[in-house]
Amino acid sequence: METGTFMKSTGYFNFRLAAVWAVALGCVGIGGAASAQMTLAQKRGAPIVEDTAVPPDKAAVTGVRFLSWMSYTRVMLELSQEAKYEVRRLKEDSARGLPARVYIDITGARMGAASRDPIRVDDGLLRQVRIGQYSPDVVRVVLDMNNLASHNAFVLADPYRLVIDIYGRKGMSNGASRAEPAPSNAPPRQAALRGSKPAPVPAVNGIRKIVLDPGHGGKDPGAIGPGGLAEKDIVLSIAKKLARKLTAEMGVQVVLTRNDDRYVALEDRTATANAEDADLFISLHLNASPNTEARGLETYYLDNTTDEAAIRLAARENGTSRRNISDLQFILSDMTQNMKLEDSISLAHRLQSSMVGGMTKVMSDVKDLGVKKALFYVLVGARMPSVLVEMFFITNRSEGRAMSRDNYQDAMVEALFEGIEKFGQSNLMVKTL
Repeated sequence: METGTFMKSTGYFNFRLAAVWAVALGCVGIGGAASAQMTLAQKRGAPIVEDTAVPPDKAAVTGVRFLSWMSYTRVMLELSQEAKYEVRRLKEDSARGLPARVYIDITGARMGAASRDPIRVDDGLLRQVRIGQYSPDVVRVVLDMNNLASHNAFVLADPYRLVIDIYGRKGMSNGASRAEPAPSNAPPRQAALRGSKPAPVPAVNGIRKIVLDPGHGGKDPGAIGPGGLAEKDIVLSIAKKLARKLTAEMGVQVVLTRNDDRYVALEDRTATANAEDADLFISLHLNASPNTEARGLETYYLDNTTDEAAIRLAARENGTSRRNISDLQFILSDMTQNMKLEDSISLAHRLQSSMVGGMTKVMSDVKDLGVKKALFYVLVGARMPSVLVEMFFITNRSEGRAMSRDNYQDAMVEALFEGIEKFGQSNLMVKTL
């Protein structure tokens, strides 16, 4: 058995049946060309067919997916049911000609099908993924690296997936050795807006790049308001308007996790922010409640919480159960070294204050629900200040209709812009003291 320094704690996870596949995520830069960091635009691999010989008490390894950019790759493992896992790292062994490796042992698991050839990645960082039945009770997943500085692992639920983030050494190129055209059934890449140059690096507040995340999309409409208003449509409209304003007036490069009505997995959204090496990650949402009188604005940052309302909201936005939110809490203590927690709290307060003040100018009796903490999957693993904004309740007839109108959306964009600008100014002042 390979041995190495133990890098991550043991955890539990389960997954639904999926296919082995790999695809790079296309992102859209507002006011600039598509990110040069995206190295692959293809779908590779073959489906894993469920093996009926897998005993019911064993977890079947059913899928592997990877997203690849320059100096950063995210690998996601999927299983059919709960299992234990360990993540270990092995240093390069030049004497034996072995590269640095990260491997994951999944205990109480079996291959969902016969072992296959390695899944080639060849993005300059991750060479290939190998999966095999290491022992009757252990499936081993090996990541053969060309370049490895650090890695991190965490679990998301419904379907549960083990996410491994791999970072390369600075200054190392991650140019892909293969870049085949995307097949017709691959998710389409989004094209950059034409006719403009990349945004200049701002000199005023130190914010260089922001990733905006319009929540939901595609098959996931989000919350539905009076008259069939869909959260996904309103937040996309606001994100596009905010992106244009940030680029034009602050000189910030902005990337959207989606630029149209498409579904993007929560972990892919965070991966975009990490891959783009963004300075801020802001996820935009509208709130919902069975109580149609519920109203107001609130902003969240990622942290453990015992607040029942925050837990229920996180479960809804995550598309999972309340129990799974509780199961995620143990992960965060192992991730704090990469979390910009204090900056996230500061950003949340700046945005919340600006939203309340700005929207009070155009709407009467705006309710300030405050800054809170919760376990939102879309914020897990982000390596920059990150927040999730709930811009009123779409289920409240008055607030939902207001946010569907251009003038109120424009007021919200102005408020969010002001909050980002104030955060940048205050952050710059702290750095220059």
